[in-house]
Amino acid sequence: MKKHFRDLLKYNEWANYRALKSIEDQGDSDHELFYLFSHILSVLIIWLNRIYLLPTSPIPVWEQYKLTELSNMTEESSNNWNDYMGEHKLETFEEMIFYTNSEGKKYESTIREIITHMVNHSVYHRGQIARRLREMGGEPAVTDYIVFARAK
Repeated sequence: MKKHFRDLLKYNEWANYRALKSIEDQGDSDHELFYLFSHILSVLIIWLNRIYLLPTSPIPVWEQYKLTELSNMTEESSNNWNDYMGEHKLETFEEMIFYTNSEGKKYESTIREIITHMVNHSVYHRGQIARRLREMGGEPAVTDYIVFARAK
């Protein structure tokens, strides 16, 4: 099970770097591209903070960061998730996390559910980024999981 989640997170990292490159190649003129990618990265940071029982309040769920900030956040998030996977001693991810969402509601989820949600959430918003890049005449990077898997 750990290998599966490690692969999912490595895929997410790979796809985020490719999406970031597509955004960089397009230039910094489009608000929506930055807004969507900022959201992906904020959520990655927020979920890991929830797992570590750290505060999430200073991190807005919806914020627009600059390109240099997005680059730094991509690297930091990737490193932090890789560190977490290296530290996680169990083969399963069924530990329950108790947290409060951005609207102040209390929830509980397993780490398995959190990682699965987070990767799917990222895929969804990268799809929106790809759509927007095409609308602007750009060419989005291919970020399909199977392309990542074939390249391993």
